[in-house]
Amino acid sequence: MTNPFLYGGIVTGDNFADREKEIDQLVKDLISGQNILLYSPRRYGKTSLIMKVLEILQKKEVITSFIDLYGCISISALIDKIIEKTVVPEQGTLQKIGDFLSEKFSNLRPELTLNPDGSISVSLKKEAQVTGEQKVLSQVIDAPQKLAEVKKLPVVVVFDEFQEISSMDGLNVEKIMRSHFQHHKNVTYVFSGSKKHVMDEIFGSERRPFYRFAKPFPLGKIPREDFSKFIYRKFNETGISIDSSIVQAILTFTDGHPYFTQQLCHEIWNIAIDKKKVGKKDLEKAVDALVRIHSDYFIKIWDSLALTQRKLLLALAKEGRVSNIYSNTFIEKYNLVSASHVGKALEYFEKEGIVEKTNGTYQTSDIFLSEWVKIKAS
Repeated sequence: MTNPFLYGGIVTGDNFADREKEIDQLVKDLISGQNILLYSPRRYGKTSLIMKVLEILQKKEVITSFIDLYGCISISALIDKIIEKTVVPEQGTLQKIGDFLSEKFSNLRPELTLNPDGSISVSLKKEAQVTGEQKVLSQVIDAPQKLAEVKKLPVVVVFDEFQEISSMDGLNVEKIMRSHFQHHKNVTYVFSGSKKHVMDEIFGSERRPFYRFAKPFPLGKIPREDFSKFIYRKFNETGISIDSSIVQAILTFTDGHPYFTQQLCHEIWNIAIDKKKVGKKDLEKAVDALVRIHSDYFIKIWDSLALTQRKLLLALAKEGRVSNIYSNTFIEKYNLVSASHVGKALEYFEKEGIVEKTNGTYQTSDIFLSEWVKIKAS
């Protein structure tokens, strides 16, 4: 029997938990032409939500494109991704792709490759080296608009992990994108990101080109009642009984975090499958198992930290959520020296994704790391 709790990848179909309200609102906004700024901490199910929305839009005769910028480290790579994720899927064959690019970008000479698996790759790297990356990007960035004109259909383009443009001459790339996007008709954009402080700077600073260009759409945790029903149903559908008090204990431990809840339920299901019942001690056993599984990774994080960073991480692990993180009371309680020391440690933690800030409170981004730290420091 297959474990019904999935994590670590894009979740679809019946395995997708709730989010009906968010799906409905996003579909309405995107069909109306409203650009969206979608952000949440990592592993909140952001990409799974986007894919679900795009699936619905496709049924409504909307052309969709998903461009993942994670790991995209150059403007040349961005150029190729834009063509590969917009033009290639819609034109289909080498001949049609070549004809489209020749007609719409007559001065560019892309290299088209038919791969062994049947996919088609596009490369404009040589062109970018000769003409200049930013000049080529200034042309290619209009591909969604040209596609909308040819197909006579609306187009929705998602840039996932949009904060990554900061690593490739971000400000100039932003200027190019904004100057073109604002003139695109029948094309709507979703800018998705997991590093909120970077996304806030890109879209919230008056000095940046994308200032207030898109409607903010923060993605929160799944409502506890809805998540409870999902967990209870998944256990019961696979013949495993679970008491409602244990379901609530799971959500209390994970604080309703989508990824960690699915991960913990996955481990509990593995423990309970033979006896067909979740026991009172199974939650504790599952937490211990997950802490043990990831201990090597947690050791690497711990060993990389300076003394003040370790103290702050331990403090966050013990406290759970901290709103008074710069207060003298908190600093003295955990011997954190000063507010400036805390600020520097937080800056590093946010950059590395170790800590997340939500509504003015700080907490570790990995509940199992918190458990490991508490055990190690005890």
